Amino acid sequence: MNLLRKLNHKLGATTGFEIRKAGLPHVPAPKSAGAKEPAEPKPATQVAYRPPEDPEVDRLLRRPVFIMSPVRSGSTLLRLLLNAHSRLHSAHELHFRRLEVNASTKLAERAMAELGLERGDLEHLIWDRVLHRELVRSGKDFLVEKTPSNTFAYKRIAACWPDARFIFLLRHPASIARSWYEADPEKRTEEEAALDALRYMRATERARQALPGHVVRYEELTDDPESAMKAICSYLEIDFEPGMLDYGSQTQTSYKKGLGDWKDKIRSGQVQAGRALPSEKEIPEPLREISAAWGYLAGQGPDTTAATAAAREPHAEIAEVWPRDGAVRLTGSLHGVPEGGDGPWTVLLVRRDHEDQQLRYPAELSDGGFDVTVPVADLTPAGLSTPAQWDIHLAAGEGDAEVRLRAGRHLDGITGKKNIMVFPGQPAQVDGADVEVKPYYTIKDNLSVEVLPAS
Repeated sequence: MNLLRKLNHKLGATTGFEIRKAGLPHVPAPKSAGAKEPAEPKPATQVAYRPPEDPEVDRLLRRPVFIMSPVRSGSTLLRLLLNAHSRLHSAHELHFRRLEVNASTKLAERAMAELGLERGDLEHLIWDRVLHRELVRSGKDFLVEKTPSNTFAYKRIAACWPDARFIFLLRHPASIARSWYEADPEKRTEEEAALDALRYMRATERARQALPGHVVRYEELTDDPESAMKAICSYLEIDFEPGMLDYGSQTQTSYKKGLGDWKDKIRSGQVQAGRALPSEKEIPEPLREISAAWGYLAGQGPDTTAATAAAREPHAEIAEVWPRDGAVRLTGSLHGVPEGGDGPWTVLLVRRDHEDQQLRYPAELSDGGFDVTVPVADLTPAGLSTPAQWDIHLAAGEGDAEVRLRAGRHLDGITGKKNIMVFPGQPAQVDGADVEVKPYYTIKDNLSVEVLPAS
């Protein structure tokens, strides 16, 4: 026993204390002056998830609506307009995805496993309960959620609520970047703002490519809010209410940074004019690709002059396409009715290069609008050789006096929809062979349906 141990033995027996060698004092490492908190904290682990085994039992929330958008794209304005509807409730950004579940013991994990519940299932139950509680407290029918970071988890949200509906809100990318910089100029430079916002834009575009839904632009909301909101209400299958436009008189809300827009413009309670669109020279280089994809960059994709001419010609303007539940539902309106187009109108599908193969469905016009459902089974008759394409028209009259208006989407300012708007396919069979039925936009932005061999 050395001297220190002998001394400690005596001290411990008499005083209860010991002598220990002092270590170096702990000094926290200095923070870098340029260090910043990450804009989108990521969970430590990736959580496995799946759709609910029994949605009727596992979900309280029915047909929720998610606004998928980048930051600073007008999502707070849109959610306030929607919240002013008597049937829609849209609170501030809820960030529900950050609610996580962890079992503190293996026994708890085993108990949940016996119930058929994994960690992802438990988190989904909590998310659903929190959102449903908010909806019940509002006394309304449907919940609308608009947290921009939801775009990074669109697959999980779609799995959590299989009956969810999606609204994709777009804005000029350069305007988004500028607004993101102005929101906190001390936090990020203009270049950093553009790159950071671009992450959200790309995530929004990935979601838009993968999920069915309704596309609306910030510029439409500010230039013609009534038309924009009528189209959204049509998609949500609810009646438009004029009071939505005066959202300040319809709802009481708080505006807090981090939970949505908080600036004076949004506090006005009414839709304000948007800022002037940037010129092509003002679009930062990193944003040019997404600007072209969203139709904000001239000279990209199909000839814009031809697209403008097509928009002026009489046609059936498509508002929404819903390919689901064994059918393709189409809504839209007539744009410029030529002489002889008095009706009654039908939706006419003509097989391309086979004029004798046609399908017709009554299209009763209400205020110039139509709503028609085409069964997938009708598009896959016996003997059909694939691939096959069906072109869509609205028709009136008979024989040589028949008037046909090609169905397409030309009035939203988006050109090149063939590579931008992608619809999900639905399984079917032709003579016992598996096929896929899928709406698509042609290179002229007209709407058709194709039948392809299943991959």
